[in-house]
Amino acid sequence: MSKRAPDNLRITRKYLVRLQDARGLSEASVDKAAAAISAYTSFLEGKDLRAFHPERARAFKRRLASQQNQHTGGKLSRSSINGTLREVKAFFLWLSDQPGYKSKITSSDTDYLSPDRKSENARRSSCWKPHPSPAQVRVLLHQMPTDTVLRRRDRALIAFLFLTGSREGAAITLRLAHVDLANACVHFDGKSVDTKFGKTFTTAFFPFGHDVERIVREWIAELKDDHLFSASDPLFPKTKVCQGPSRRFAATGICRVPWSSPSSAAKIFKAAFDDAGLPSFSPHRVRDTLAELASEHCRTPEDYKAWSQNMGHDDVLTTFRSYGSVATGRQIDLMAKFRKRGPLDDGDSDLDLIDDD
Repeated sequence: MSKRAPDNLRITRKYLVRLQDARGLSEASVDKAAAAISAYTSFLEGKDLRAFHPERARAFKRRLASQQNQHTGGKLSRSSINGTLREVKAFFLWLSDQPGYKSKITSSDTDYLSPDRKSENARRSSCWKPHPSPAQVRVLLHQMPTDTVLRRRDRALIAFLFLTGSREGAAITLRLAHVDLANACVHFDGKSVDTKFGKTFTTAFFPFGHDVERIVREWIAELKDDHLFSASDPLFPKTKVCQGPSRRFAATGICRVPWSSPSSAAKIFKAAFDDAGLPSFSPHRVRDTLAELASEHCRTPEDYKAWSQNMGHDDVLTTFRSYGSVATGRQIDLMAKFRKRGPLDDGDSDLDLIDDD
């Protein structure tokens, strides 16, 4: 081990503690920063972090561009490379103000760790993203099998994500007590539920239809009546694995503990769409579907504000910027209707709908 390696570890740990305790970042965000810094220190091969200069930054960027993705075998995506560069740059900007480092590292030199501007602009763009339509969701839920408790759980999970706009990480940490069926809403308590930024908010069921809502209600009734779950038990329990008659481990039901990671829920979500012959959508596209559904129900600014607030957004513009993009085909159709209709008369409401004729 290089004699400078302990210094590198010590200052890195100080930075990560700052991210968690001073800036309040989540464990996942801190882990992401730690992974990026680890990639850079591995590139240094034991050299001191103080020996930072533009050429070394450029060499690191070339190293990232030549690395392979461990899962696919192909090159790292631009988003992965840029994410690593952003984390490493933030680390060195902080280092440039630390005793023992600020005389060696200048903030201007850290600009050489900036991600490629073209790919960064593409990442930040609000282009329309492929996502399941509300009709596809209803067909999927209708086709999903329900012959076992695990399959009923999986169907209820997918119905719940679209019914509430919940992220999978939050859904798997919910307890039955968080769901208020009498008022058709869910209380996301940031102190006990893994919500984004630890926010606390209440979400009413989105208008996906009684059939979708009934799936969730029947699942909760099954948990309480058949499995004797209490209010403190998980809404979506983990799979129970036991040794079967053939002495092989197999899934035999559910147990009273939640999933430890949202990855299992994400796999269930993607597999359901695959099995239904639909594109393999990610759970991240649920909220895009809800933004599309809003166009069928919202007419006034108050409607859109309520819809946005129901998604957990403080600002309605967050909903439009992140999830409100219009598909290119729909954009072209709307512009054609604008040309055909002409300008609105003074007496017309700005909120009038455009006829589909």
